[in-house]
Amino acid sequence: MLGELYRPRGLALETAMAVLETEEENTYACNVAWGCSNACRYCYVPKITHQKQTGIVRLPAKPPVELVRLQLELNYRFHAVQYTNSGVFLSFCTDPFLRQLRSSTEDLIKLLLSHRIRVATLSKVGTIGVVTDHKIRHGMTIVSHENKFRNEFEPNTPSPLTRIAELKGLKENWDQYVWTSMEPYPPSAIYKQRIEDLLEELNFVDLIIFGMWNYDKRARTEQARIEYAENIQILTDFCKSNNIRLHVKSDTLKFVEKEK
Repeated sequence: MLGELYRPRGLALETAMAVLETEEENTYACNVAWGCSNACRYCYVPKITHQKQTGIVRLPAKPPVELVRLQLELNYRFHAVQYTNSGVFLSFCTDPFLRQLRSSTEDLIKLLLSHRIRVATLSKVGTIGVVTDHKIRHGMTIVSHENKFRNEFEPNTPSPLTRIAELKGLKENWDQYVWTSMEPYPPSAIYKQRIEDLLEELNFVDLIIFGMWNYDKRARTEQARIEYAENIQILTDFCKSNNIRLHVKSDTLKFVEKEK
């Protein structure tokens, strides 16, 4: 599965469908590697890849572009795919634009686009100079605009304002579709901030994905539930005012609504 197209499941499928605007049967993902050197403290990848040591990036046996090309051209499971209605999300188990992955990711994106397959990416390290001459859905994880948060939780990444500036440049200079993953968003028990201050920086994006902080009991308290409910309302009003699509993750909605 590493380096190949696969059908995501659960919350990963939900995210991919929301970003790509595809139906379930036409929604795919590809992990161009397993593991990441961004060293985000909230990362779920070490848990799902059973890595005891963070920062290790495991590459597929062959470049993903070769593996996916074989799938698209030779594998009977993909012969019936209506490419123009399909999309691929890059990627759930690594940052596809890490320095050692950028060239490989770009080759894969060009292959997918040549088959008229929609592509979405999610990164923290940036995409300037990568396939900006093609239409892809560039995403950046931004759950705080403060360097204090970045220094504590995302130590190996560019500053949040740098990420925001890059997304804005992609939108204004290259007319790209840009989106923000505000997931996992911390409750005040983990990191105190005003969501309004972050949203002021994001009034240009096409889509916001919002989800709660996971793997921490401090994000499961009654106070956290109240805060998430308030933030969702703020987000809803903000997105309506700025003509931005909003998708709140189902597990977050379930948590917020459990007492209703």
